[in-house]
Amino acid sequence: MWIIKNKGFSRRWGALMTVLLLGIMPMRAQITDDLLLAVDSIVELLVNDTVTAVPQTQKQARLQNDTTHHRILLFGDSMLDGVGRRFYEYAQESGHYLFTSIWYGSTTHSWARTTELDRLMDQVKPTFVIISLGTNDLGYHDLKARSESVKEILRVVGDIPFVWIGPAKLPKLNKDFGVVDMLRETIGDDLFYDSYNERLARLPDNVHPTFAASAAWVDKVVQWMNRPEAPYHIRLVYPTQKYTFKNYETHSPRYKGKQKN
Repeated sequence: MWIIKNKGFSRRWGALMTVLLLGIMPMRAQITDDLLLAVDSIVELLVNDTVTAVPQTQKQARLQNDTTHHRILLFGDSMLDGVGRRFYEYAQESGHYLFTSIWYGSTTHSWARTTELDRLMDQVKPTFVIISLGTNDLGYHDLKARSESVKEILRVVGDIPFVWIGPAKLPKLNKDFGVVDMLRETIGDDLFYDSYNERLARLPDNVHPTFAASAAWVDKVVQWMNRPEAPYHIRLVYPTQKYTFKNYETHSPRYKGKQKN
């Protein structure tokens, strides 16, 4: 099986093919309509969606044919207002069930030191977990304590496949004191999407991305999630229509949750 990777590249090959075909014709030969039709057929074949110079990997083939309906748990901070909306569209388009838990103002400590995540894991019983957390950790220096919180979150997630979307840079906070590096080192490069240098248009509060910026952000994350070398793969089809976002649960910044013993 072969798949198209770059139609512009294939069209250039088509043009080259045309030149070569015409070049081998006798100098005095007539360029007939039949010849031009044959050339057009060759070019069309080269740009057909089933032809390319790059073979499809077995992982890509399995992903395209995957019909698994996953139960996806997406949890984190207020960035999920936009991020969750876009992931919901992907889930709807792909036949998955998305459960989004937004805890405004939450940090890694919030989720690690309460039973919120334990409760969600028990209620939702996810087959895939997406974490979008760390924005409210930026600016803090207690990296060792926050690393322990990240480890506790991962312990609760257990052996369920997951990815962690790191925080984007905050315009009001120009310097990161090591939180992003701590997240990457604790989680691992293959499961941590570094968003820190993403250039995102912001809402008037100059903190939260616009819905359009969040959608573009998620699109990049999805491409990264389904790269061939990723440890986990989940079929996520690019949305072709808009869906009304349905959030599973929302907690205000005042919410404290049930503290762990």
